[in-house]
Amino acid sequence: MTSQNAQWLLLVLINIPVFLGLGRIIFSDWSSFFEALRLWTSTDWWYSLEKQWQLDRWSTAKLPVFLLICVALVVLDHLMFGRGKVVRPAAQMVGLL
Repeated sequence: MTSQNAQWLLLVLINIPVFLGLGRIIFSDWSSFFEALRLWTSTDWWYSLEKQWQLDRWSTAKLPVFLLICVALVVLDHLMFGRGKVVRPAAQMVGLL
């Protein structure tokens, strides 16, 4: 594993508690998360999304908003900490390098 991949993996692993907390704020419980996941992964997902979007826009947009915020957090962490020499020693300690 290259040092760049190890940095990204370490940033994702460190942010798991943040992802869980953010999911708790957005979805409020696991059933709401699984309902959003079911909606976005159904076989006729485009038709379901069009129909659901007209009924309840926020519940339809929860999953993409959650994923976008999670990706943005990891990218911001990389921009803040990943460019320096802070992450490399931590990755070496864990054994990823």
